[in-house]
Amino acid sequence: MRIYLYTVFILFLCANGYAQRRWTVKAGESIKEAMGDSIIFRYSQFVPGTVYFKNGPASTAALNLNLVNGEMEFINGAGDTMTVDYESTLKYIVIQTDTFYYDKVFVELIYSNATAKLARMVAIVPVDAEKVGGYDQASSTSAINTAGYFFNGNQFSRLTANKVLVLHKKTTYFIGDKFNHFLPAAKRNIYKMFGKQQPAVENFIKENKPVFNRKEDLVKIVDLLGKE
Repeated sequence: MRIYLYTVFILFLCANGYAQRRWTVKAGESIKEAMGDSIIFRYSQFVPGTVYFKNGPASTAALNLNLVNGEMEFINGAGDTMTVDYESTLKYIVIQTDTFYYDKVFVELIYSNATAKLARMVAIVPVDAEKVGGYDQASSTSAINTAGYFFNGNQFSRLTANKVLVLHKKTTYFIGDKFNHFLPAAKRNIYKMFGKQQPAVENFIKENKPVFNRKEDLVKIVDLLGKE
């Protein structure tokens, strides 16, 4: 009976998204060694994509998003892995059927209308060593550096680590406007970006009690913002 109840409990956790996979990086081990490219990157391999700029022609390359340092990377003509620089000049990036915007961090578009957008940032962060970044969110780069690891532009380099590091994937949702400005999904940020629609959003929140880290609830808010 105990085994049955335990199994049901585990299935319940998985079905409700509470069971998260974690990776352990041992002292003296690099993140890449512990996790592998298929985990630390958005895609299992570098895939064709197009970088669109605010001013100037588009550029095509094999691209991938690094989930540890949050940087978009590409393979140049010499076969070297490089980082997409000058992010402020980017309009957006398309990889396969996915679209990425940059506003302090790279976010992946998951839903939109003419007025508002819903995006997400997936980052690999330490379970117990998160630092607050520019958006009042955990910064994966600063957390990894604190833990004794750094990314030198081509590969993960290992520093001296004196403790075991436990990592997990964290998803943060962002709300964006028609100008491609994004802020973490929260009441105060939605009111800041869509002030004219604050009364309608307040009524929706009061009646529906949405959860701001749940995709389905945020899609409804984006739909509401699209009715301006």
